[in-house]
Amino acid sequence: MNKYQFILAGALLFGSATLTTAQTDTKAVVEQATQIIKAKGADYEKQVKDLYKEYKKNPSALIAIGRAFYNNKEYEKATQFADYALAKDSKNADAFLLKGDVCVSNDDAGGASQNYQQAIYFAPKNPEGYYKYAMILRGRNPEDAVATLEDLRKQVPDYPVDALAARIYYHTKNPNLQKAAEYYGKVADVTKMEDNDIKDYATIEWMLGDKDKSIEVAKAGLSKNPKWNTLNRLVFWNSTDKNYTDQALEYADRLFNKSDSVTITADDYAYYGTALKQAKRFDEAVDAYNKSLASLDADANAIVSKPILYKSLSDVYNEKGDFDKALEYVEKSIDAKENPSFSDYNSLGSQYIEIATKRHKAGDKAGAIAAYKKADATYAKLTEKYPDQANFINYVRGSIQSALDPESTQGLAKPFYEALAASLEQKADRSDNQTAMLKTAYQYMIVYEFNVKKNKAAAKQWAEKMLAVDPTNEIAKQVHAM
Repeated sequence: MNKYQFILAGALLFGSATLTTAQTDTKAVVEQATQIIKAKGADYEKQVKDLYKEYKKNPSALIAIGRAFYNNKEYEKATQFADYALAKDSKNADAFLLKGDVCVSNDDAGGASQNYQQAIYFAPKNPEGYYKYAMILRGRNPEDAVATLEDLRKQVPDYPVDALAARIYYHTKNPNLQKAAEYYGKVADVTKMEDNDIKDYATIEWMLGDKDKSIEVAKAGLSKNPKWNTLNRLVFWNSTDKNYTDQALEYADRLFNKSDSVTITADDYAYYGTALKQAKRFDEAVDAYNKSLASLDADANAIVSKPILYKSLSDVYNEKGDFDKALEYVEKSIDAKENPSFSDYNSLGSQYIEIATKRHKAGDKAGAIAAYKKADATYAKLTEKYPDQANFINYVRGSIQSALDPESTQGLAKPFYEALAASLEQKADRSDNQTAMLKTAYQYMIVYEFNVKKNKAAAKQWAEKMLAVDPTNEIAKQVHAM
């Protein structure tokens, strides 16, 4: 179904749950017509004519027969019986509604609009015409569609127009989530809305990033049906995102074990892994993330991806203190991407540095050195690939080399800080962050020249540069005064 057909079909799909056509009791007529349609005997056309003859004086019955044809996709006969009804009662709104529905099914938006407008004209207090006409308009102009519903509000003040308007803004080719949320927010009692509206409202707030509101709406829906899988999922996901760990785990249990007709997805397992990580239940988190990985190939709609899951596993192992595994999975997260970005590689390098720092604090000197060297190798590869990031790369590599050479005796950081200083000191539009990096470079060079090389003249030159950007720097003032 293309987008145009979807917009038209909405006039039927979204009206069916809320709206009912005013009609007399025609159940027996419908059953009679349906039997004829289903049987489709050799004298089918004669039986259809006999139906007309039997009920030709009863517009409601004729429309009911037309509906039976419509429901069985016999649109020509459905229109024929609607016209029979109009021949008897030219102001019959239900006949125009039936003709409009046939036009929708035939992708005739113009015809549908005309018939629905006629239905509104002849039955101004019947919501169905307004709603179906609005659903046609939403494809072209949602504002006009909502204006039609506002006309309905004037005729039937207590009708749930706000929820319908929200549907208009949400179920359109280019959804306006803000407007949909605004109209849903006007409904005084969420629990009085239809189930699809509650689900949509909670989902929209999740998509807009208002996690707490999404939780509030979902919980309102769950008060009607505690086993509602979509709403249990939304409370679970939102609570995980908000670090409401206990609540996240509670609703994870509701989703996994206490919801109706639930299919657990790769995203569910991924969120569960994150909630377990927040609870410091690291082994269970690893198991959940691995289940998410195993589910990915069969889950075409998954939001989560292998790179994200590998990075999540790396974070778990890092918190757990298994640094080798942490490094293994952060490398996998990069390898799993088709086109890793600078941010990805920077994340990898930062992970190496973080692990190196933890190993150093734990007394694992060799492990720390190995991690620092991997970090440096990562940034070294980026120098040519991302020349616009040269200053940042030199700053980070200088910091890494300073960690590898804490007394500066080998001057390992010197070339990086010299390059950083040469690039930034003439830059007129330095940011505060760049000035901070420049001061770090100057500080290193002052100490290196004064303490290691014993070159006071060179140290004073660097001190002068430091004082130009930071007149209060005590080390620079002391060296410069010598």
